[in-house]
Amino acid sequence: MSARLDEVSAAKGAARDAKERARIEEIRQAIAVLRRKPRLQLIESLNASLVAEGPRGVRYSHGSLTEYRRIVTQKPWDDPIADWVGAFSPSDVFFDIGANIGAFSLLAGRLHGDQVRVFSFEPGFETFAALTRNIFLNNLERIVTPLQIALFDETGLKPFHYRKLTAGSASHAVGEPIDSKRRRFKPVAVQPVLTFRLDDLIERFALPRPTRIKVDVDGVESRVLAGAAHTLAGGPCEIWVELNEAAQGDPAPAQTARILTDLGFELVRRVEHEAPPNVYPRVHDALFVCR
Repeated sequence: MSARLDEVSAAKGAARDAKERARIEEIRQAIAVLRRKPRLQLIESLNASLVAEGPRGVRYSHGSLTEYRRIVTQKPWDDPIADWVGAFSPSDVFFDIGANIGAFSLLAGRLHGDQVRVFSFEPGFETFAALTRNIFLNNLERIVTPLQIALFDETGLKPFHYRKLTAGSASHAVGEPIDSKRRRFKPVAVQPVLTFRLDDLIERFALPRPTRIKVDVDGVESRVLAGAAHTLAGGPCEIWVELNEAAQGDPAPAQTARILTDLGFELVRRVEHEAPPNVYPRVHDALFVCR
């Protein structure tokens, strides 16, 4: 009986999806015959109205399925980082490196207000625009500072290889088109982006030294940390860093951890992303603390 009900439910769902696709095509054809001005007015009105509430009351503007899925998909491995953000102390300075559309930056601003300064780093042009819209949507423009640069181990201009151009997408690469699994990919577009060693950025623009850092940059975490050695050696700090193990025995996660331990950091927590045992690539988040 249960199997029969599942079949009926699936059939109804398929019929509903087909009806919605047909309706979308009908609307698309109707829009296609509009003159340019009303078409742009329609696009602007749609962009303004697409707002969703994510975890812990943070609001997001979204104009793509990629963004929407990022908002509504709850990843259990993000919960420890969100709890960590919730425990920030007054006067903390949070650097969100690889901010994407701003989940952790916005959460820090919403939970702590002007007691915590937030700097969000996101080089992708579409995603940076989405990040900025979300900052304004949550009235956090005086608290969260978005910076469209890529932190790296060299200061200069480097090619930025896009996996996709959609806002909210990820797995892009600075320098070479090599993903977090250490595999080359064919980018859909390439453009130069401004890269900074974090040490250079802080010195040149007199930014406050971060006391809390999240690093999620799709495989070049070690290069970001290498460019921040002076900053990280300057006092107490906590860092969540994503570590990608492309294959069994991949030395990259250990190399990244060694950079931090050599600077006096201690690994205090490790959170595995979901993957069957002994299946690669594997990803985990690691919390390092320097007291």
